Amino acid sequence: MKILILNKPNITDFASARNDLLRNSKSEWNLFLDDDESISNFQFLISNKFSNYQLIRKNYFLGQYVGTDKIIRLVKKGTGRWQRAVHETWIPNKTPLPAGRQDSRCGILNSVIIHNTADNLTDYLAKIDNYSTIHAKANFDEEKTSNLFKIIFFPIAKFVVTFVKSKNVVFSIMQSLHSFLSWTKLYFLQS
Repeated sequence: MKILILNKPNITDFASARNDLLRNSKSEWNLFLDDDESISNFQFLISNKFSNYQLIRKNYFLGQYVGTDKIIRLVKKGTGRWQRAVHETWIPNKTPLPAGRQDSRCGILNSVIIHNTADNLTDYLAKIDNYSTIHAKANFDEEKTSNLFKIIFFPIAKFVVTFVKSKNVVFSIMQSLHSFLSWTKLYFLQS
């Protein structure tokens, strides 16, 4: 197994960068981490029954815990690909099953990824500006559209959902700002 850390500066397509790392890896199993992540309690107890595994990710903002999610980060080479320029997702190859069903099962490991989203507010604002630009372009490429409703109400909804999960006002505002910038930048791309 190899740990692949995504830490190239000025990435504009995170899926492409991940796919390049995977393509160049000589290992069958590959664990992906971003440069603001670390792994603790890693247990490499996997089964070939699955071609990818989710790990628990604990998210921290300015040193404060803001929530946990599960994210696919351990993948078997040749069994899928990363997709989407930002907020990328793992798309497994479809394995034909009887009666036309497709196998997209995912294993779950109890290992924990520690995600330190920001050390300071200035860097995080720059990160949001960059990611919202990439996100707007990805939405444009996916032929999504923006309008005043999305620009006004999606950030409000993002704030509420994030606050319910994180209980952190500043983090919720930052996530809302990301939503606002993404939909606004898409609006101007459409013009």
